[in-house]
Amino acid sequence: MSYILKVVVPPVPSDNLSVRGFANTLAHTSMDLPPSARLLQFYEAITARYPCASSGAYSRASAAACPWGDTPLLDCLTGDIGVLTLSYKNIEVLSFVLRRAGALSLTVIDTQAGLVYRPARFRVVLTSIQKNVNTSALLDKLAPLLKCTREQALAMLGSPNAVVRSRLDHMTAQRLVATMHLLGCNCSVEKEPSRSAQKAAAKVAIASPAPRATAPRARIAAPSGFALAYKSVVNRAVCFMHGLLERLWERMTATRPYS
Repeated sequence: MSYILKVVVPPVPSDNLSVRGFANTLAHTSMDLPPSARLLQFYEAITARYPCASSGAYSRASAAACPWGDTPLLDCLTGDIGVLTLSYKNIEVLSFVLRRAGALSLTVIDTQAGLVYRPARFRVVLTSIQKNVNTSALLDKLAPLLKCTREQALAMLGSPNAVVRSRLDHMTAQRLVATMHLLGCNCSVEKEPSRSAQKAAAKVAIASPAPRATAPRARIAAPSGFALAYKSVVNRAVCFMHGLLERLWERMTATRPYS
């Protein structure tokens, strides 16, 4: 049984239920168009590992080793969408296709399983400012590039590990890093945390109770000298009366010898 994958260049809707209609519309508008540059890169990457039968890489005896159900495979790519047919659900080929597509920021739609494999998103983080950089000139170029005010750009430069841009594909993030380097800023590309990880972190932050402030203890006033003297006299009087009563009780209950 053949297995169909749709490879899409532009970003797809965030709602998976709308992705199939989006891909169908894209296939209709891309009909008879030459494949885009990124799809051609993708084609060269997958056929370098798994050649198309039309390339003559297989003999008659080994023709069954070709994983592609339609040949020539290049004809399956039009405009910004490619429809790849695998001769069967080959897990090894499927995994390789997903990796190559992700590296080129392409979305893969698994029509049989109803899954959408979106490319990973990245963010550009400011690590440092190069030496001998004119801050005023840097702000003049940075504000229009990031579409922000000079004050916002200045605050970003003063923040450690500030996020310059987020939710970018890897190619766009690398281009932004190169541009920032030319302006005098050193940046790095980091993988954007998944939405599930962000939601989990937000739940933990909400669930963790704020530390309670310790209530101040009431200060006990130190006893005065008169109180200490009075307490001492009372204690001595109690001890005297206690001893007196004990001696009186002993006399009253003493056993007398018989006469």
